Amino acid sequence: MVSIEDIPAEQRWEIAARAASAIPLAYDNAFREAIGEKYDGIEQPIMVEAGKEIKNLASALGLPTGNARDIYETFWIIGTILNGPEFKGETTEEGDDRTEGTVTQCPILNRAVEMGLDSKIVALTACQTYHKSAVENLNPWFTAQINKSMCSGDPYCEMVIERRK
Repeated sequence: MVSIEDIPAEQRWEIAARAASAIPLAYDNAFREAIGEKYDGIEQPIMVEAGKEIKNLASALGLPTGNARDIYETFWIIGTILNGPEFKGETTEEGDDRTEGTVTQCPILNRAVEMGLDSKIVALTACQTYHKSAVENLNPWFTAQINKSMCSGDPYCEMVIERRK
């Protein structure tokens, strides 16, 4: 008899992450078609709540959130856990009050392309809402600014986490 243990953990993670990154896009596509333009207003509070969950995950894993560098690293770790090894990027500037990084490979964008969806419609606003919510819930003294987005045609995504002024 075959067992789940016969499938390597890395492969199980890749499969789960791939499916998880496709599900929100499938919902978006189906509901947007049925509801129309009102869907963005419905989806935004859902993405805010998803961002809040990042704080719970960080706490459960004992990950730091005291400064911009900590927030960025914690967000990156959790993002990789949730999105899988397909999620790639780098930190381009780091400090306690301001940290900047880029994403060069995104599983959500990849799924949108594979599904033939317009990422600017099904992913861009949701992603930005989720990122801002996650950062602000990890530490309310900080905020996130998305300066570039692959979903809108940029060659990479760029996020800056900085202390509120």
